[in-house]
Order: sequence, then structure tokens, then C-alpha cells
Amino acid sequence: MIGRVVSAKLPKTATVLVERIAKHTLYKKTFIRTKKYLVDDPVGCKEGDMVEIVKVKPISKNKHWRVVKVVGKNLAEIVEAKQKEAAEKVIAEVMPEEKVEASDKNEELSNKTEVVKEKVKKIKKVKK
Repeated sequence: MIGRVVSAKLPKTATVLVERIAKHTLYKKTFIRTKKYLVDDPVGCKEGDMVEIVKVKPISKNKHWRVVKVVGKNLAEIVEAKQKEAAEKVIAEVMPEEKVEASDKNEELSNKTEVVKEKVKKIKKVKK
């Protein structure tokens, strides 16, 4: 089976998340089933790696699987990290300009609120 390493905090043990597609017997709808396995990790894989695991004789109470090889990195996480970095760069370029504009907008809003308050006072005087 091939899965993604979710946790590699324990020594020589990794938690691998395996996803599979199942089909409902009555409604014929497909959906994703996931299951986590505790896996013996002699290779030393890191969190986010895609690994191939095989069934072996029980190593401990919960470990019945072993990592055969690291297939690759999780592409979704790599792409997401690159997008975050790009977004941070763009925000860093834009933010100083927005701060100046925001202070100008605040001044404009305070001036407009004062004008509105004066108009409300005039209307109240006229009604009385």
C-alpha cells in the first residue's frame, strides 16, 4: 500500500495515512475512506513523505507494517507551501502602501462623520 506520513515523532515508528476509494453498495456513490497505520520505519522518513508499506509479522501491539521505500514527497503540501511564500512576498510589497491609504481613509471617514452629524443636528432643529 502507498500512503502519506502524517507523524514521525516516535523513534523508528511513523504514522501513515492510507486513502482508498470505496463505492456504496446500494447507492453506488464513490467516496474516500482513510485509515492510519503505525509503521516500523527503518528508513527514517519525514512528515509529508509518500511511502510504500507492506504487512509483516507483528513488531509490537499496534505495529504490523514496515516501510519498504520512500516513493516521494506529498505534492499538495509542496505546492501549498510555495503559494504561501508567494502570497507573503506580495503582501510584503503591498502592505506599506495600504497602511498609508488606510490612514487617509480614516481621516476621510472622520470628516464625513462630522459632516453627517452636523446635518443631523440641523434636521433635528428644523423638526422642533
